[in-house]
Amino acid sequence: MTEVLRADGVSVRLGGQPVLRDVSLRLHAGEVLALVGPNGSGKSTLLSVLAGDLTPESGEVQLGERSLAKWSTKELARRRAVLPQRITLSFPFTVDEVVRMGRAPWDSGDDDEVVAEVMALTDTTAFAGRNFNSLSGGEQARAALARVLAQQTGILLLDEPTAALDLKHAESVLEIAGKRASAGDAVLVVLHDLGFAAAHADRIAVLSTGRVVADGSPAEVLTEALLSEVYQHRVEVFAHPRTGRPVVMPYREG
Repeated sequence: MTEVLRADGVSVRLGGQPVLRDVSLRLHAGEVLALVGPNGSGKSTLLSVLAGDLTPESGEVQLGERSLAKWSTKELARRRAVLPQRITLSFPFTVDEVVRMGRAPWDSGDDDEVVAEVMALTDTTAFAGRNFNSLSGGEQARAALARVLAQQTGILLLDEPTAALDLKHAESVLEIAGKRASAGDAVLVVLHDLGFAAAHADRIAVLSTGRVVADGSPAEVLTEALLSEVYQHRVEVFAHPRTGRPVVMPYREG
């Protein structure tokens, strides 16, 4: 697969504390890469570095054949779209207006068509005219994803897109990610739910204390020994009887 984004030897300190330590990672077109790890392991920080929103203390990120630092803001906006963990709006934008923000990098006449398509895809059409800040957390998450999809970039960087969603919409978001990857896009998604990562990712990278400690297919990475050590909690892993993919559960007696 074609490599589209790469980090080499990236280190970051925040508040004087090391958050990322010599991290190297590759993202390829046509794949869903899930970034997992315990709280504080550096997942969101790494996503911010890959997006170009945070400059590392050392190391480099490349987008295509160029250092990320050499791309203009508009060029970046046309090549990668970023869904942060939290969306805070100070003004009373409607959902429709928020989704249309994703069209800002483009000078095209198909904005209405694109916005309608992504809102239908994310099940947000019904509240297009509502104030974004009046929505529930899950509704806001879906509207924010619609904005990202409206940007129509070949790289999607999604930070915990399922965190506020019910089961139906969480599955839908990851199915959308899979379809985008099947169409040739590169998708990196930060997930806390190892079950979602196992079911939907083509590749999984595990972060622990700011380092990538495993990177490979779900079957290669999601092992009882590794996960029990990383999460400091015993887990059990078995193959799903229908799909064959790993199923991860906390170990319970009885």
